[in-house]
Amino acid sequence: MFKYIKFLSQYFQKERKNIALIFVFVMLSQSFSLLEPVFYTRILDRFLRDSHNLTKFPTEHAFFVALGITVLAWIASAFAARIFKNFQQYYVNTVSDRIGINVFNHAYEHVISLPIQFHANQKTGEVFRKISKAREDITTLFGVAFDKIFQNVFSISIVLIYIFIREWRVGVIAIILVPVFIIATSFFTKRVKKIQGDINKSNERLFGTSFEALNHIEVVKSFASEEHEINQVREDNKVTHDNVKKKTIAYQQLFFVQGTIVNLARVSLIWFGSVLAFKGVLTFADVILFGVYSFVIYQPLYDLGDIYAKYQEGVSAVDRLQTLLSEKATIFSKPNALKPKKLQGKIEFKNVSFNYSQEREILKNVSFKVEPGKKLAIVGFSGSGKSTIVKLLLRFYEPTTGEILIDGKNIADYNLQALHKRIGLVLQDNILFNTTLSENIRYGTFKASDTEVEASANRAYLSDFLKKLSLGLDTLVGERGVKLSGGERQRVAIARSIIKKPDILIFDEATSSLDSHSEEMIKEAISQVSKDVTTITVAHRFSTVVNADEIILLEAGEISERGNHKELLAKKGRYASLYQLQTQRQAEEPYSPSTIDNIA
Repeated sequence: MFKYIKFLSQYFQKERKNIALIFVFVMLSQSFSLLEPVFYTRILDRFLRDSHNLTKFPTEHAFFVALGITVLAWIASAFAARIFKNFQQYYVNTVSDRIGINVFNHAYEHVISLPIQFHANQKTGEVFRKISKAREDITTLFGVAFDKIFQNVFSISIVLIYIFIREWRVGVIAIILVPVFIIATSFFTKRVKKIQGDINKSNERLFGTSFEALNHIEVVKSFASEEHEINQVREDNKVTHDNVKKKTIAYQQLFFVQGTIVNLARVSLIWFGSVLAFKGVLTFADVILFGVYSFVIYQPLYDLGDIYAKYQEGVSAVDRLQTLLSEKATIFSKPNALKPKKLQGKIEFKNVSFNYSQEREILKNVSFKVEPGKKLAIVGFSGSGKSTIVKLLLRFYEPTTGEILIDGKNIADYNLQALHKRIGLVLQDNILFNTTLSENIRYGTFKASDTEVEASANRAYLSDFLKKLSLGLDTLVGERGVKLSGGERQRVAIARSIIKKPDILIFDEATSSLDSHSEEMIKEAISQVSKDVTTITVAHRFSTVVNADEIILLEAGEISERGNHKELLAKKGRYASLYQLQTQRQAEEPYSPSTIDNIA
């Protein structure tokens, strides 16, 4: 338990003053609440005893005055208890919610800072479910802890002290079965924790499966796989439901045992109190008060049992959150890392090798230089390592051996965010967010003005497209940009890079899946934005790289040829033969990305 308290303490350190206020309001509200039964038992005692013995009062009027004062005190006590309870609830709800938000923010910040290799091995829906479930359970746990645990412990302590002072033998009866209650609760809630862990796992799997299917809905529908995905979700839900039934049975067994113990204790307390009242040791009002206070003792024990069960559920979520937070960022910025406002754009790979696993080496001793403002093209078969070079340059991964330099400095010496701000990236499948065209272009350069957004859109050849839209740049693009064509998405991505004003531009298969018309427009846009900017173009289609200052042909992770287009044709090597084959096929049949992929 203490390791969980230590872990969770980081989230309520900033709330110490508010937590102290909660404790104050709990003590005040409970103190006044505990006075209420004292007043109404005294009223009852007056009616049963003093109303037949008015000689204790000088007049009948005095009797009713005393009775009225007692009633007013009772009402005032109840009113004060309610007021302080309201303050208590306000602070409990707001503080526990802030703690839940802090948990979510901390976990999200951690996950988003983890390297690409972590995300490549995870289902997004499962990760998100872990975070959201932790927030829900920890918010509930803190709310219950602040609202119930201290309140119940305080109430039980005050009542037991009063009973022991009034009649210690009744006090012994009151607490004798408490240890039995605690042991029984602990036994059953351990089972609940294990079952809750299984529920969390199946729910995470459910979120992962359903999120992935909805995120790739076009693929699901095009392969008529709706029934398969529905069956997957049904199966995960069935597993969850079976575990929920097990948890429900465990809870009902717990409640039955708790109820038996509590009822036995209450009956024993009232029976023994009645015996003492018959002997004149206690008054009838005392017996009634002890009966009322037995609820104050044992009802909180019920609550504490439920709280302990919720604690076990929360612990399961905390365990999974801790596992997530224990993931370490293997790629990070060094202290005092360089934060350049501008780069010259000189790039150098020096004897770089890389492998994702020990089984296969993706890059083997790759070396090349790109001078500032020059254009490098990388071509080769699928799986030859072209896109891996891009990922290494962005420092999504670290090279196994060798080093990568920008402006003569190892990229590990740069602050990661500062480096990424100076590099523009356009991919084959660019992800757009479900917001407006304007916000998508502005993404990453959030303070850009509307004028800058419009200028970037024009430079990316989006102006004719925008004229056809009634809302122009305020048009929503849909989930992942589904309302746009492939060429339109590419031009939005190019506009996004333009507004960034990068010193290095990377085009990774930016035209490989486009028709000829869209390709020509993208080539024009690329030509416009890459003037005087260091540019790396990864491509399948050789026609898109003929104007590069240098072309690298990558085969099986190694550079087999290099030079400009004319030099490589003159060599009549692998590049020349692939270029001729590709040109011939393009003339014979319409462009097909799969056809080109097979030859380059």
